[in-house]
Amino acid sequence: MKRFGVFLALGFLSALPVSADCTDQYYKPAVNRTLQNVFAPYMISVKENLQRNWHPPDVIQEGHVTILFQIDRSGRIVSSKIVESSGNEIFDESALDALKKSEPFGKFPEQSPREVITINYSFDSSLVSTDKMKEYMAQSDRYYYSNKDEALKYINLAINEVSGDEKAYFLYEKRSKIKDALGDKKGAEDDLALYKDLKAKIDLKRVHAIKHQAEIENTPFAYFYLAYSYEQIKDYENAIHAINKAISMTELNNQYKRYRTELVKKYEI
Repeated sequence: MKRFGVFLALGFLSALPVSADCTDQYYKPAVNRTLQNVFAPYMISVKENLQRNWHPPDVIQEGHVTILFQIDRSGRIVSSKIVESSGNEIFDESALDALKKSEPFGKFPEQSPREVITINYSFDSSLVSTDKMKEYMAQSDRYYYSNKDEALKYINLAINEVSGDEKAYFLYEKRSKIKDALGDKKGAEDDLALYKDLKAKIDLKRVHAIKHQAEIENTPFAYFYLAYSYEQIKDYENAIHAINKAISMTELNNQYKRYRTELVKKYEI
């Protein structure tokens, strides 16, 4: 899954793939510029740690979540909260998990008088593998309701842009809908069948990889993610086993218990 950054505030961070904004609570222009210069290497290190420890779920085409957190002088997290949710529980949890794994972040620069810094950090990812593909998809979506032929032209360009990339399977579902709207029932059926076949292969590979990773990491989130992955292929029995494992590993498991209830309902249907 490709990660896209969103530049928020600090100029010296703009070249990095994910973005953070260190907010000085006692803003003084000259002092703030000095603090930014002092903290520049530190903030780069924070970003590198978070990116290294972040493993976004690759079942989501586009994801964005922003976390506000505070670090004390020793590099420990004082507080953290999601200020902009992705709308997907597993994606949000992956960002929080990256934050936990990155602690401690290292001590503040000695010349800094600050006791705490506040960071606004955005995690962004996409299954879209090139900027051109993203542009073609956007054009196709724009024309979908006004000119189906143009929509088809651009989705074809998107598919050609990533020819052979199995992870772009979702493009065939998009093209199937356009062909169906144009009256090409056979073409729509063929694309939908191709989408389902590629997705099944990718999902199976994904579950095997995530299961292996969960056994290595042996953390609540790893098994939560594994449960979610099993759910995607409708293997609710193994999903329940995985979420039970996550629940047994943490006391803060209300979220996991709610998810288990949902899985049990689906399994019983």
